[in-house]
Amino acid sequence: MANIMFGVAVAAASGSVGGTTFSRGAGGAIMRNRSRPINPRSSLQNTRRANMAYLTKYWSGTLTEQQRSDWRAYAAGTSWTNKLGQSISNSGISAFLRLNALRAIMGLAPNAAGPLAMGHAGGITQGFLAENDTSKLQMDEPGGAFDKDLDADYVLWFAGLPVEAGRVTGFKGMRFVGFVEGDSVAAPSFPDEQTAPYTMAAGQNVTVKAIHIDPESRVSSPVYSTVTAAPSI
Repeated sequence: MANIMFGVAVAAASGSVGGTTFSRGAGGAIMRNRSRPINPRSSLQNTRRANMAYLTKYWSGTLTEQQRSDWRAYAAGTSWTNKLGQSISNSGISAFLRLNALRAIMGLAPNAAGPLAMGHAGGITQGFLAENDTSKLQMDEPGGAFDKDLDADYVLWFAGLPVEAGRVTGFKGMRFVGFVEGDSVAAPSFPDEQTAPYTMAAGQNVTVKAIHIDPESRVSSPVYSTVTAAPSI
């Protein structure tokens, strides 16, 4: 689905309409033919589709009407930003899916209860490394709103396709890398080292995304970083 901002004429667009994809580059707006993946039904995509189908059914068949009402109230009381930076309203089921799709990635059961506090999870700051090993990524201890000593406080991270040095890093092919969870008894240790989802060559750049889920089950906006793969020693 494309996001389009209308002025006297179209002022901005993001996404795809028919066979055309709208995006922005360093020189401004770009309109190109829409490309389709060679394998649109990979095992990863099939898993994600199955998760969304399960969660949609869970919303309609497992949640009580009061729980659905709580999610709608949360969505109505929380501002959302689309790809064009516009503030928009959202639905209760969208808010429910946003949280629980991430919980499914972590292997956690759905959370039926909507957040009691409005708004999103607090932002975080973090640093990523691909140091001395082109198959590993490291996450330093996140700063900001994440508290490693707080139960059910999560940071998930993802990595995109490596690109050659000098090229603009993109968000294509984002895959789950891992997550850390706060614990009041045994706090996680850092740096958190994980195997990269793609093979990297020395000097390549990788875009990394981190998302914070707080104990209120609120989800933050993503934070992006760029790391450069160093040669193995």
